[in-house]
Amino acid sequence: LLSGIVKYMRKFLPGIIVVFFLLGVGAVFAGVSYWKEKQETAWINSLAGRHPEGVQYMQELFKAREELRDRDKKNDFSAYLRMGVNLNLLKEKEKALEWYEKVLQQDATNFLALNNMANIYDELGRYDKSEEAWLKLIAAYPDKTSFYRSLGYLYRYRMQKTSKAIENLFRKGLAVTNNSPDLLNWLTSYFLETGNNEKFVEYANLLNASSKQ
Repeated sequence: LLSGIVKYMRKFLPGIIVVFFLLGVGAVFAGVSYWKEKQETAWINSLAGRHPEGVQYMQELFKAREELRDRDKKNDFSAYLRMGVNLNLLKEKEKALEWYEKVLQQDATNFLALNNMANIYDELGRYDKSEEAWLKLIAAYPDKTSFYRSLGYLYRYRMQKTSKAIENLFRKGLAVTNNSPDLLNWLTSYFLETGNNEKFVEYANLLNASSKQ
């Protein structure tokens, strides 16, 4: 009888050990997942006080998170965007950037993601990255004058680019937009403020001519 029990244990004990091991691993995994879920929920709740409308933004984060967890992959892109937007509003700039990167993996020229990233990088003092985002927007939407202006301000006040570099940027925009009065006005004001009378007169005349067309 004893020898029979020993043979039985030798035959089935390895399998029993594996089963208990897997059950143990599953229990640990479930415990870790539960702990991470509680921690993440508490963190999102803690952000509400950072903005007068923080509760609304927090609720949007929870909604987006649920969409990312469901089986419908079609709503993931929108959820990525909303995670980025609301984390940005709640002053979690670095976290917002991570979600915007996910957006760009699906849509490399997404208007909202690139625009917000450019502004966030500016706020964080990462001016090279901000410039990169503005240039991507200009390449994708060359007729949008606001991007040239934003990059112009970055060049002037953050990166201290030369007048020549700034003028070259705007000349590209002028060529694409058929001498947009918006861009001409920016250049006219810029050269007036920086004391370059020759360039001020040049672009003031162009602005005046464009207004008569």
